[in-house]
Amino acid sequence: MGCLSQFHCITVKEVEGIIQRMRPSTCSLDPFPTPLVKSNVSDLSPLIADIINNSLQSGLVSLALKIAIIRPHLKKSSLDSEVLANYRPISNLAFLSKVLEKVVLVQLQDHLKKFNLFEKFQSSFRTSHSTETALVRVTNDLLMAADQGSSSLLILLDLTAAFDTIDHNILLHCLHYMIGLSGFALEWFESYLTDRAEYVAPGDAKSRTHTVTCGFLYATPGPHHPQAWSFIPLLC
Repeated sequence: MGCLSQFHCITVKEVEGIIQRMRPSTCSLDPFPTPLVKSNVSDLSPLIADIINNSLQSGLVSLALKIAIIRPHLKKSSLDSEVLANYRPISNLAFLSKVLEKVVLVQLQDHLKKFNLFEKFQSSFRTSHSTETALVRVTNDLLMAADQGSSSLLILLDLTAAFDTIDHNILLHCLHYMIGLSGFALEWFESYLTDRAEYVAPGDAKSRTHTVTCGFLYATPGPHHPQAWSFIPLLC
């Protein structure tokens, strides 16, 4: 197993490319609208690159990038809006936080691919993989067993709120001993997971801020496409 002790610095050109490919969604945590950032990316990308590289080289993530606004959204418009279980909690993160996550995601994926550290049958949160590849694998195994005259037993397990209950210390342990992270790379993840906070904002109301001690926040690139923090599902 290879070791990843330091994330490498990103170039201004790479930052520009990442920003241009990202959706122009904005939340109230952003100092100015994301479309404005994208339209002035050539002027702002050197500053953004400096902020990101300082984070990568120091192994520290700013507190300003570790807070999320949780907005409840009805899972379906036809559901009863008075029933809390009918809502999905959608987190809104600062745009710069999402850019930083993307930078780390790319380098982490490169490390996992280089040393073949992906789970053998993992189809979710992997490039060129999807639910379709998982179904193809299962279907193929069932058909092969049937051709051989063997019986098959399929057990399906759906964990409720799986990402919401993951212990941060266990994840950091796995990052070190199973993925090979150490030094500033591991310290970066420890900082990333420490002192994260969130508050709920239904409409114009706002709750008290709460510290996230386990599990993970959720970010969404679009109103109907919830997505967990970029790299967390990749590791779980």
